[in-house]
Amino acid sequence: MQPQNDLRIRRFTTEDIDFGMHMKTLAGWNQLPEDWERFLAWEPEGCFVATWDGRPAGTAIAIGYDDRFGWVGMVLVDPEQRRKGIGRALLMACIEYLEARGVAAVKLDATPMGKQLYDTIGFHDEYLLERHTVLAKPQTVAGSVVSLSPERLSAVLELDFAAFGADRSRVLRALHLATGVDGFVALEGTALAGFAFVRPGTNARYLGPWVACGPEAAEALLHSALNRCAGQQLYVDISLANPHTATMVAVCGFSKQRHLIRMYRGVNSYPGDTGLVYGVAGPEIG
Repeated sequence: MQPQNDLRIRRFTTEDIDFGMHMKTLAGWNQLPEDWERFLAWEPEGCFVATWDGRPAGTAIAIGYDDRFGWVGMVLVDPEQRRKGIGRALLMACIEYLEARGVAAVKLDATPMGKQLYDTIGFHDEYLLERHTVLAKPQTVAGSVVSLSPERLSAVLELDFAAFGADRSRVLRALHLATGVDGFVALEGTALAGFAFVRPGTNARYLGPWVACGPEAAEALLHSALNRCAGQQLYVDISLANPHTATMVAVCGFSKQRHLIRMYRGVNSYPGDTGLVYGVAGPEIG
């Protein structure tokens, strides 16, 4: 007798991090074990594993940003287990979890392939993102850029709230304290004009979020990031809703690697100020 196929969704735990790393490696993604640990710290009830016949077959995470919107990321399915409805089941588990929390919208960054599914379940396009990469070389920084100090963190969180459209202070506080993550700010006099984080990854360092009040501050932050990563590969996911970003990274020698579509399901009442966003925090967290 043939065994009956059994698809189940359960909570992701620390014991699943090795499996999560295996999945992201198969996909060529950039996360480290520390990223999975942060997902669990931020939203343990929103981290999921799919099993097929009792064996892990896929992952997904969901993060709620108050009641404004939630985020879905790390939707990964074992290539040998695709076309069995596993990705859709993981996605729906995240959506149901977030909507039960009362969020007004669910958001995600879709690949062109994933968009084909998301279009069928009520997601709408918001704007385009592009992944760009460069082997970082030293740059001249015009303006004042200094490391992020605890005293300036509250101003960074306030600016990020305006840019992102919701409070993600727990995410930025965790990045600020994480080993190997570099946070820095652009100043105009003593006032905050922008901020950025650079964090490590398996394939490259990652610039994001990259937020600024204007192109001059954004450029100073970009040049500072390149200096801090000199000799290393650097990724950034730029927002094409900001008219300045594509030209800025092209001048610094970045090349396009892929594009993503930021999408939402529900009522997108809190889109944030896209004019402040030069680089997003990451497709997995917004």
